[in-house]
Amino acid sequence: MTISAELLVTKGLLPENIPPVFTAARIWPTFGADGTAYTVTKKVVGEPCIYNASKRGGQRRIFGIPHPTFVKDQGVFFEKHWADIQSILGAAPGSVSQPTVDIVGARHVRITPHKELPGLRLKRLSRFRFCLVTDVSRFYPSVYTHAFPWAINGKAAAKADNQSNSPTVFGNRLDFIVRQAQSKQTIGMPIGPDVSKIAAEILMAAVDKRFIALSGKTPPSYLRHVDDYWIGGNTHEECEKHLQNLRLALKEYELDINETKTRIISTKYVFGETWPSEFEKELRNCLEPSARVTDVDPIATFGKIIDRASRDNDDGIIKHALRVIDGNKLWSRNWDIVEHFLAQCAVQFPHSFDYVARVIAWRIRTNREFDKSLWVEIARSTALQSARLGRDSECVWALWLIKELNQKITTALSDALLSNCGALVLCFLAHFPQHKLATDKKLYDHLCGVIEGDPHAGKCWPLTLELTHLNKADPTWTSVTTPPALRGLHDAKVSIIDWNALPRVFVESPRDDNGGGPDYAIEDYGADYDEGGDDDEGEKLPPPPLPPPPWPSQKS
Repeated sequence: MTISAELLVTKGLLPENIPPVFTAARIWPTFGADGTAYTVTKKVVGEPCIYNASKRGGQRRIFGIPHPTFVKDQGVFFEKHWADIQSILGAAPGSVSQPTVDIVGARHVRITPHKELPGLRLKRLSRFRFCLVTDVSRFYPSVYTHAFPWAINGKAAAKADNQSNSPTVFGNRLDFIVRQAQSKQTIGMPIGPDVSKIAAEILMAAVDKRFIALSGKTPPSYLRHVDDYWIGGNTHEECEKHLQNLRLALKEYELDINETKTRIISTKYVFGETWPSEFEKELRNCLEPSARVTDVDPIATFGKIIDRASRDNDDGIIKHALRVIDGNKLWSRNWDIVEHFLAQCAVQFPHSFDYVARVIAWRIRTNREFDKSLWVEIARSTALQSARLGRDSECVWALWLIKELNQKITTALSDALLSNCGALVLCFLAHFPQHKLATDKKLYDHLCGVIEGDPHAGKCWPLTLELTHLNKADPTWTSVTTPPALRGLHDAKVSIIDWNALPRVFVESPRDDNGGGPDYAIEDYGADYDEGGDDDEGEKLPPPPLPPPPWPSQKS
C-alpha cells in the first residue's frame, strides 16, 4: 500500500494523544493544486509549535508540530520516492518499527506497539545467553538533517551534490524540507508527526545496514524498535564487539550510543514485565459483576496497584489498570470506590489524566452516575497546577474535561495558561469565550499579546490560525510579508478545533446493547509515543550490567 501526502497531513500532523476537539481534517483543501507539488523554497521558512507532553515514568516529551506546508511537502517527497524508501527500509532485517500504512485508522502511519515487543524479543533472542541493550543518545533532538541524503543516496554522492532539487541525490530534498521547517537548523527533527516516523526509520535502517556490514561474515541477531536495540550474544565479549560495531555505524551518521542506558545483561531479563497479568486477574475478581463480594477487596487491589506504580515510578501500571477496567467493562460494580481510585490516579499520576478524563466524559455523555463537584475541583486544580508548570498535555486534557463539565475558565487559570503554555493549548483556550466559558473579558487581547515571530509561520501558528478563524486576529498581522505558501491556511480562515466533536468512542461504537451509548470509554488512538521510550530515554532502565567474566585461573 502506498503512502498518501494528504493523509500524512490530515491524520499524521497533530500529536496522537490529544482531545477529540483537535482535527487537521480541514487543512488539505487549502493546498489546492499545490497538494501534488513542492512549495517549500529558500524563502519558505517556519518554526514548529512546541507541545510539552507527559511520558511514562515521570518524564516529559517535547513534541514538535511543523507548519502543515512542510508536512505536505514531506508527504509529496515520500509519495514520489516510496518504492525507493521501501527498498532502503528492507535492508534492516532486525527492525520492528518499519512504518505500516493505515488508510482507515486514527493514524496514517503505525509502527509495532510496545506491548508486542516482549514476544518479538523472545522469538529473536531466545537462543542467546546474553543481550546487549542500548539506544541512541537523544535520538530525535540530535538527528543531523544532512544525514538523510547520506542514508538515501550514499554519503559520497550527497557530499558531491548538495542541491535541494538534485535529480539524482533526491534525498537532499528531504534534508531541505526538514531544515526549512525548523528555522533552517540542521540539528534535530520534530517528534510526533507521522513524517518523522518515516524519516527516523530511513536513517536507522541505514545505520543497521552499516552495523551488519561491520559485523563481517556472521550477521548479528538483533531487534530494533525506532532507536532502541536488543542484540544477542553467546558471550560477554561477543556483545562488547556488537557494541563497538554499532557505535561505529552510528557515528557514520553523526549519532552516538546512550551510555547511561547501555547494558550487557542476561537475556532472561528482556522478555517483559510480570505486573500486567498480576493485576488483570485481581481487577476482574473484584470488579466483575459475577464475582462474589468476598473474593477480593477492591480497595486492597487498588492500593497494591498504586503502591507498585509509586515504588517503580511507573505510571504505565496505572494506565494499564484503567485499560483493563475499561476493556472488560468493569466500571459499574463498586463505582463509589472506583471513582475515588480514578480521582487518585488523576491527582497522583498526571500521565494517566487523559484516561481519567475520557472515563468521566463518557459517564457524563451516557448519563451515568458521577460526582460532579469532585471532578470540577480536580479538573480546575489540575489545569491550574499544570499551567504553572508549563505541562501542556495535562492542561489540554483538563481544559477538555472542564468543557465537558460545562464549567468556566477563571481569569486566574487563563492567566497561568497564557504565561506558560504552548500554542496548541492556547488555540483551544481561544474558543472558550465563544461559548461563554471564560471570565476574562480581555482574553483575546491577551492571546494576541503572546504571539512571537511570524504570526503565520512561527511557533504560534496554531493560535494565530484560531484567532484568525474567530475574527480576533491582530490587524497588523496582515502586513507581515509571509510567503504565500505559508499564508494559505490563515487566508482561508481554517480551524483545527471542532468544539462539538464527540469522543472517538461515540463515533466508533455509537450504541451499546441498551441503546445508551458506547460501553467503553478509552479508544485505541494509536499510541506509538505513549507506552514506552522512542526518543531520548528508551524503555525502562534494564538491570545493572553483568560484570565481565573472570579470567581463567592460571596453573603454576
